[in-house]
Order: sequence, then C-alpha cells, then structure tokens
Amino acid sequence: MTDTTLHYFNGKFVQKHEIQFSIDDVGLLRGYSVFDFFKAKGEVPIFIDDHLARLNNSAEKLNLKLPISEAQIRAEIAELLRINRLDYSSLKIIITGGESSNGFSPGESKIVILNMPFLDLPDAVYQSGASLMLNEYTRDFPEVKSTHYARALSLQAEWINGGHIDVLYHEGDFISEVSRSNVFYFEGNKLRTNQVGVLHGVTRKNVLKCAEGLYDIKIGPISLKDLLNADEVFITSSTKKVMPIVKVGDQEIGTGLVGEKTKHLMIAFDQYIDRYVAENS
Repeated sequence: MTDTTLHYFNGKFVQKHEIQFSIDDVGLLRGYSVFDFFKAKGEVPIFIDDHLARLNNSAEKLNLKLPISEAQIRAEIAELLRINRLDYSSLKIIITGGESSNGFSPGESKIVILNMPFLDLPDAVYQSGASLMLNEYTRDFPEVKSTHYARALSLQAEWINGGHIDVLYHEGDFISEVSRSNVFYFEGNKLRTNQVGVLHGVTRKNVLKCAEGLYDIKIGPISLKDLLNADEVFITSSTKKVMPIVKVGDQEIGTGLVGEKTKHLMIAFDQYIDRYVAENS
C-alpha cells in the first residue's frame, strides 16, 4: 500500500521519498542540526508552545538560524495535521545548517517537518516496568536537542542484548539523563529530579506541573547511589510519557515491581494530556 502521508520540506508539502538533502549539508557532514519531536491527537499538537520554545532555544545556542518564523512553523504544522487527518501522530521538526561551500561553514539552513502515524509502546512495558543500562558519559551541549546521538547508537546493541530499554548516563557519582529521557525518583513522598547538565524535557516540565500538589517536589543533583536506593524510579519523554523503571544496571529498584506512586502519576499524566487536548480542540 502506497504511503500518501505528506510532510513539509522547504516550502512544499511532499511525500517522504521526495525529501532530499545535499551531501554537502553540514547537518550531515558536521552534525550541525537540531530537532524537536512531539505528538498530536487529531489536529491538536501536544504541548506545541513548549516544543517550539525549546526548538528556538536549541537553535540559538548553536547559532543556527531558523529558516522560517515560528508563526509559519505553527501554520505549516496545522496544515499538515489538517491534510493528513491522522488520529494519533508524531511531528518531528529538523533544522539543518544547510549546504556548505567548503565542507565546514554553514550555508542556508533547511527545515523539514515530518508527520507520521504514532503508536504508544505496549501496555506490558508499563505494567512490568523496564530496566536501564549504565554508562559513564558527559554530553556536549546537554541543553540542546541536536541530532548528535552517536554515543547512544554505539551502545544500542549492548543495551538491547542486556534486556534494557535504554542507557542512563552518569558523570562519576552523579547521574545526568537517559539518552532520550529525563529521570525521576521517589524517596517516600518526595519526588526528585535534576535540571543541570540535562535536556530540559517538555514531558519532564509537564509531569512536574501535573505532580504539583500531589507530591513534595525537590529539584537538584541526583547521586547514582541515591537513585539505586530509591523507592521508585521512572523516566519521561514524549514517546514514553511516564515509564516505570524497575532495574538500573544489575540492581533492582525498590521491590523490583512498578510502584504505586508511579502508577498513580502515570494515570494522572494521561488525564493531564487529555485535558490539554480537550482545551485546545
């Protein structure tokens, strides 16, 4: 069956096979590109204000100019969702540094907006919880959502073979983040997460809003020791929402089962998203 889904590429709506970048684009040659990813229910892009603010922040920190205005990005997203009429989908905005004349210096930046059908991960993962591999690593520009995921890709086969869902980075005695997610843990009724040296996740931000009034929130550095001794651990991202973690490295977290507070927050966050969609429909 032919895929007729359309995407936005440099001023036109095209099918995916029609999107072509120059071999001299510094996004490819030098990894000089940023992106953002989020989901949509029907014609409602979820947390779009937060995602576009982060896209702008990522581009500014790398001195990468957006090729079209934020208002036009919003308009193209709205048109894509209207044209494709997908019930549940993802949106990925990619900004590259453009075609270089010398293989290093950026050219005129390019933009692509992909709109694809989306499926959540199986319920079984949330019911049984997942595990994380540990790896000592410090990301360049952690506050920038760039396309540079070489470390994670180099480790992917290892974490899959180990039965893990992803890799958790740490810097000596302190953890930073999972390759594509932020980290939280419960210590009694205290909900803890970190914010220095990590990507400021949009799901992280909204989970914190959702948790206000439910738990005693504390934000600060997280030691690996404290995380391993936590009652409950979970990670957050646009694709995973609130995902329970029951094992880190070789050590089980708490009882080794999905904790009650995490279960409660998973439900509360699903309801939080439903309210957002209803209010913006």
